[in-house]
Amino acid sequence: MTHQTDKLKVIANTLSAATSSKKAGWNPPLSGPLNMHIDRNGNWFYQGEPMLREALIQLFSGILRLEQDGYYLVTPVEKYSITVEAQPFVSRRLEIRAPGPHQQVVVITNVGDEVVLDAAHPLCFLPIGNDGPLPCVHVRDGLYMLLQRSHFYQMVEAALEQAGESDALPGILSSGMLFALHV
Repeated sequence: MTHQTDKLKVIANTLSAATSSKKAGWNPPLSGPLNMHIDRNGNWFYQGEPMLREALIQLFSGILRLEQDGYYLVTPVEKYSITVEAQPFVSRRLEIRAPGPHQQVVVITNVGDEVVLDAAHPLCFLPIGNDGPLPCVHVRDGLYMLLQRSHFYQMVEAALEQAGESDALPGILSSGMLFALHV
């Protein structure tokens, strides 16, 4: 068993033992880099190999933290830097519940988080690499989800249908708020 695999097991075991702790209060010293990265499509890799166990990915996504200088997995006693290519989360499904003036736009992430567009989880456009601003949704604690192009187009289509013959730029209603579908 390699040293990196040992690190991964220690982190997972520490997490299991510390589920009642509040992660916001966790501030251990940096333990170093972990050979883990999240690619542009939201796929998680460890030591260059895809992580296939969804439960483990969900566990690690719950301790993911963005700080000024990068992304970290933080437990009560350890903190490891990881690489994130674009955003740590990617949309996997989009639903428009109760279409009309009281609708909710719900986006499900690649790790199973269900996010409703609202004041705490706004739609915004963030620069990502050389691509310019792309549609993203705030998930939690400064972490964002990149919307897949098909999900963004689904929102635009719903907004255009609801706008009818209006010449205004489309926006999508969710949780009583109007979110612009343009920069």
